[in-house]
Amino acid sequence: MKKTIEKVVKAVYHKMQHNYFTFRILVWMKAHGITRKVGVWMGGYHDETKDEIEAESMKKSKAFYAENSERAEKMLAMLADDKSREIWRGVVQHRIDGTPLKPEWYCEGDQYFVKDIVKINDDEVFIDGGGYTGDTTQQFIDTVKSAGKGIKRIVIFEPNEENCRLIRKFFGKRKEVTIIQKGLSDEEKTITFTGEGSTFGACENGSDEGNVVSIPVINIDAVPECQDATWIKMDIEGSELEALRGAKQVIQHNRPKLTICIYHSDEDMIRIAEYVHEIVPEYKMYVRHHKNHWQETVLYAIP
Repeated sequence: MKKTIEKVVKAVYHKMQHNYFTFRILVWMKAHGITRKVGVWMGGYHDETKDEIEAESMKKSKAFYAENSERAEKMLAMLADDKSREIWRGVVQHRIDGTPLKPEWYCEGDQYFVKDIVKINDDEVFIDGGGYTGDTTQQFIDTVKSAGKGIKRIVIFEPNEENCRLIRKFFGKRKEVTIIQKGLSDEEKTITFTGEGSTFGACENGSDEGNVVSIPVINIDAVPECQDATWIKMDIEGSELEALRGAKQVIQHNRPKLTICIYHSDEDMIRIAEYVHEIVPEYKMYVRHHKNHWQETVLYAIP
């Protein structure tokens, strides 16, 4: 029964993505944390298998943080507020042994747009790394509009062909939007990986879990439209560190706001903040979490 419901919910969700009106409804649902709640039907594993996978993952996480405790403490000292440190520790404990996250540690509706951290400026140049179907781009447009500010340019990187088709359908006529059908990394090349997207992250025709996918990638420093970036967002399935290395020149020159997912691995939970601090020590760095689970931990680096 649950498996049938999962299939129906997934089919309805993907159908809604193909119409701009229903797409806007999905963006509204995301901004209010509703899609996260619907996502409980989309676990992808039978309960026993999922428990075994999580138990093994917790075992590895426990060993990792025990081995890297000194690195972790040094990284935590780089963060700008006690709330970030408390949230990071809480999420790590959850990754280690499943300790429930306190409600005050996460907010599902404001991912990338935490009001007390991120200030919206005029003429933003927004880099959407991992554009999916344009949901974060639309949320960015809505947020800037509600703040009474203007947009200079949006550059969307999305390697999946079907996702790009929908992005072009919804945003292709907007002169401020540039769509690049590539992923992000430290240099221009082709990479191969196994598609294990997030709950709604796998597209219906080619990147479902278990499929081997080859995609072209490029580095932000090599893209002319990104040279004056004021804001870089990344959720690119564990390639964030490589993509940040490929954006080093733009980051050091422009000091854009960075909203970077760090939850894809235990190493990322430490190393991404370390790297950002290495290249621009002046950044004020925060950590916020956006799901009642181990996923959706974001590093916010603010100039």
